[in-house]
Amino acid sequence: MRRISAIIALAFLILLIVSPAESQVTSPTLSSPLEKLFESGNRSLGYILPLPFEEVVSESEYVVGPNDVFNFQIPGVAASFVQLVVSPEGKLVIPNGREFHASGKSLGTLKEEVRKAFKAVESILTLSSPRQFVVTVLGAVTKPGNYVTSAVLRVDKVLALAIFREPGQPKQFSTRRIILRRKDSEDTMVDLDRFYALRKTEDNPFMREGDIIVVPPLTLDQAGVSVYGAVNAPNQYEFREGDSLGMFLRIAFGFTPNADSTNVELTRFSPDGASSETSVLDVSAILRGETEDIPLQNKDRIVVREIMDRRGDFRVHVLGEVRFPGIYPITRDSTLLSEVIRRAGGFTEFASLPKAEVERRQVTADGAVVDLGREALRNLRMTDQLVTPEERAYYDLESGLRRGTVAVDFVALFERRDLSVDLWLRDGDIIFIPHSERMVYVYGQVARPGYVMFKGGADIRFYIEQAGGYGEEAETGGARVIKGKTREWLSPSDATIEPGDYIWVPKDIRYPTGYYLNLVSQAASFISVVLSMTVIILQLTK
Repeated sequence: MRRISAIIALAFLILLIVSPAESQVTSPTLSSPLEKLFESGNRSLGYILPLPFEEVVSESEYVVGPNDVFNFQIPGVAASFVQLVVSPEGKLVIPNGREFHASGKSLGTLKEEVRKAFKAVESILTLSSPRQFVVTVLGAVTKPGNYVTSAVLRVDKVLALAIFREPGQPKQFSTRRIILRRKDSEDTMVDLDRFYALRKTEDNPFMREGDIIVVPPLTLDQAGVSVYGAVNAPNQYEFREGDSLGMFLRIAFGFTPNADSTNVELTRFSPDGASSETSVLDVSAILRGETEDIPLQNKDRIVVREIMDRRGDFRVHVLGEVRFPGIYPITRDSTLLSEVIRRAGGFTEFASLPKAEVERRQVTADGAVVDLGREALRNLRMTDQLVTPEERAYYDLESGLRRGTVAVDFVALFERRDLSVDLWLRDGDIIFIPHSERMVYVYGQVARPGYVMFKGGADIRFYIEQAGGYGEEAETGGARVIKGKTREWLSPSDATIEPGDYIWVPKDIRYPTGYYLNLVSQAASFISVVLSMTVIILQLTK
């Protein structure tokens, strides 16, 4: 028996040595059909070269077809592999060996048949290059037509070539009701959402030559289930009969870290939509496979509740004259301004507490920056106060200058220890402690406008004298103190001058003689009218 096997192997080796040149000449190459397409200038197929592999080829799932390229070898008999190509008739011919019907068989089945055919010797048959072929894409796609694909690419990769969607553009095509029409078999429903959720290959099969993909339009108004709350992809998804709660949670890419899987709301509406019923379910056991899944119905609504976590990234920023400026974490609604200043090491000797302030972000409930112009208009909607143009102009001025400054008295809190004015901080607050300039700025009708060194207890006359005294056209009785922090204008007798304040000396405006004559003329006319009206009223009352 061994002698017979050796003779067969030797004969097979001799035949391989004689025939390889002929087989290499007559066997078609994989690239030749596509090269002809390039040469012809035909761009209607939308092919790409080389076509990529999506995953490792599975012997049980890969189906052999025309133009698949194989390597064949008998170790110890042939020194190198022989390249074999499945013929257009779907047959694999081993030179001087035998013919196998390969098309339509799984890769594993074909390899087993070849192995059994050469049971006297150990043969090796491996897939070298998967075939390429043409498929057709129709329906609600951007570019329907014919596409070159490969036996190792699935339906979704072909659709990626046929569908183009701009960022932010709503999806108009179905991803769960895609029809795959294949010769000599019934239509198959392709469900890409379920494939990405459950990784079931039957929901997104490999392509075969002659396949037709039909993509229907998206019809969420007719069949849809919504998933909201603490899931990674909240949205409204297409519904198919047989869908379940656990599967839809996987379609929404699972829970977020703060999801409460033991409190999931399932709302189901009556057929006429007039009423609904809500159940709170524990789906953790379903997702672990410990309990039976719950079937869904069309138009069901799923809401995954969130577990409130107050340990957010709440922080404030301390700037200016403190020992350790920087960012400090706070606890929501329970951290005081005095505590943060203490953690920042307290104030430096150069801190100006009268001008210190807390700036708060002006944001809406969803975190967007407040539109001050829109807010001003909203506040006008129900007012009866702004009657004159002057009142409206002043309102517009104040609305345009609106800031997020929090009213807090640093002097009262930190110097007088008045804890009643302490402030609860919020996320994003900015605490600014400015440098004490130890200067007062004097400007207007003075001889030398500019900064004057601050002197404790000094009144306005001291600072004006340091600025060179009043100018020739100064209105000496109109001088005002402008507070550095509040910008309030005060009479010198009512103000205590502090570092950073301003002193304004206005000009005594002198009008020409004609201005006063015009005023006298207007006054005389007014008096004349009043006297005339008085005479008429007296005559009428006699």
